[in-house]
Amino acid sequence: MRNRIRLLAAAVSTVLLLSACGPLPPGTAAAVVDGTPIPRDAIERAITGLELGELREAIAAGLPAELVGAERDAAIREQVDAVVLDTQRRVLDLYIRREIVRIVADEAGVAATEDDRDRARDALIASIGGPEALSEVLAQAGFTEEVFEDVIVEQEALLEALRREVLAGAELAVREPRHILVDTEEEAAEVIAELAAGADFAELAIERSQDPGSAQVGGALDAAPRGAWLPEFDDAVWTAELGAVVGPVQTQAGFHVIEVVAEDTLVADELPPQQVQQLVSGELDARFFAALEETEVRVDPAFGVWSDDANDPSLRPVDPVGFAPSAPPPGEGELSQEQLEELLEQLEGDS
Repeated sequence: MRNRIRLLAAAVSTVLLLSACGPLPPGTAAAVVDGTPIPRDAIERAITGLELGELREAIAAGLPAELVGAERDAAIREQVDAVVLDTQRRVLDLYIRREIVRIVADEAGVAATEDDRDRARDALIASIGGPEALSEVLAQAGFTEEVFEDVIVEQEALLEALRREVLAGAELAVREPRHILVDTEEEAAEVIAELAAGADFAELAIERSQDPGSAQVGGALDAAPRGAWLPEFDDAVWTAELGAVVGPVQTQAGFHVIEVVAEDTLVADELPPQQVQQLVSGELDARFFAALEETEVRVDPAFGVWSDDANDPSLRPVDPVGFAPSAPPPGEGELSQEQLEELLEQLEGDS
């Protein structure tokens, strides 16, 4: 689910290039994405997902015993503020990414339907252990139900609408080969000679092929698109004439004698899940890259700064005066930074 919650799934995380054109002055907007403001109060409400009383107790329990009085109170306040700011920053990151997904959807002329939202919600809830786990997981991660519905569910629904649009009319060429695998080039030449003399391909495969996965079915392999096999084998399959025996073809597995017995073009509904993901990811990567090169993102500096690291673009913390530069030490009932990340991963797992 990681890509679900981070919005631009696996598909676009390496091409999400945000153009940060300077920070916003403090005000009512936490950020502005291509002219669309993200209200500051929506981000500040994120702290309602935190049990601040328990957090203070946990932080206090982890402080040195010799730290007392006003200094102890100040240390507790600083570390509580750090956790609150971290939660708000992560929520703002989600809001900004949702807006970027919306921009791409608008450019494609698609919108999420209620069915898209229902499917997205059901899939997300199922992936974190069911409805009974939702409230606890959101509370532990510091996310409110508002964030879940308006940001997390909405972003996944928009992505679902985009996937549907990408797949409309999509087609993929596939070829279905059969082969006989032997250890040496001489053996392969013998097989080719026997086939030329009229031997049955399937019978020879059962008798001589060293491929345990296909030998007992006459050497047959499932139909697949280009790139599905070892490079040398793949090249032979896609350059061979239909029905012609080719070989010997050497790969790291040995020497192959190959015959392509069928070819077809599959439409989106007929594609295996892996091929569907390949089609969707590649096309969406290109669309996001093209759109996001010109996306303007401005952020209130109170929440952090945008990183221009193309491998991990995100809202990053700064070290403002009055805030601890790192998460508080772990304590009973407290969420450390590592625990927060683990909870995010639980929410974000692979789709």
